[in-house]
Amino acid sequence: MLKKFQFIFLVLSSSLGYSQNCDDIIEDSVSYTTSMIYEDVVELMYKYSDVLSVDILGYSEFDQAIPLLKIEDSSFYGNKKPVLFVANIHAREFYSSKFLMKFTNHFLMSITNDSCTYNEASKYLKEYSFYIIPLANPDGLKIAQQDWDGIEQHRVEIDKIKRVGPYSDWKANGKGIDLNNNFDDGNFHLKHGRLFEENPASQGYKGDYPGQAIEAKLIQDLVDSIRPMITLSFHTKGDILFWADKGTHQKFKGLDTKLNKKASNKCGLIMARVSQNPKEYAAGLENYVRAKIDAIGVCVELSKPNNKDAQHPPEKFLELVWRKCKNLPLIYLNEFSRLYPEYSYLFD
Repeated sequence: MLKKFQFIFLVLSSSLGYSQNCDDIIEDSVSYTTSMIYEDVVELMYKYSDVLSVDILGYSEFDQAIPLLKIEDSSFYGNKKPVLFVANIHAREFYSSKFLMKFTNHFLMSITNDSCTYNEASKYLKEYSFYIIPLANPDGLKIAQQDWDGIEQHRVEIDKIKRVGPYSDWKANGKGIDLNNNFDDGNFHLKHGRLFEENPASQGYKGDYPGQAIEAKLIQDLVDSIRPMITLSFHTKGDILFWADKGTHQKFKGLDTKLNKKASNKCGLIMARVSQNPKEYAAGLENYVRAKIDAIGVCVELSKPNNKDAQHPPEKFLELVWRKCKNLPLIYLNEFSRLYPEYSYLFD
């Protein structure tokens, strides 16, 4: 609790444009910075305190706060199904944070009838508890945007890390570990991947051992604690769903196929083939969820490919991401609710 209030005080004391009038607060056409995310989280917390609570999942390698949002209506009794949405595992991909924060904002607005984006938002709170991590890699995001405020003292060690491309292409955390190659799914020792570095780098280094990165370990511990039935890990780019691997696909008895087909068809996303070789697919958050807690885990790549490491320009966010995928989280939940009676035995 103390950490929560330290975080709130820190953000409010540095926020110049704070307003009690929330509405659609997520800016659509500029780069989304760590300070903007912090400020938006606090503004949402004040506006929607009846159903939204904000805590600190923990702190990054460079002591930056990793906010954890929970949307839940405690007036509805009974066991809720936990779901987890995560963004910014990869540093340069601020589209993912912006998408998840904009979804959260509109979902909360819809509950209070300030928006009609999700007309039946309230009904989901009878069945689900939402856990949301919009900023999983604050150090990396700062490095990618060359925003040194708060991490300036780490510049020397950052500059010792191998940089593949410009700062704007930075994908790893502050210590040069790719978080989505660092989860302990049982296949870490096999992981090699298309981009592979033997030592810390801006991209391609999996770490010396699973869970080495503080940020990955914090998320992993949360998964173990809440055991979400569905985890969506948002990334950029490709308009593609990485949804199944050879090692775990059979355990879901077709449920994963049905869920992802629905999302793919509704949002115009490609369903990747079932991954066959853990050398390529292992050690991601989605892999950890499927392998360790036997739950649905999907890596959602937002926006079309452009044959570059660099993300699309900020002003393309609405066109390439929001208008295409704004309903995607609830598409998964609608289909899961419909199919759950048939597949509930998988989660007993």
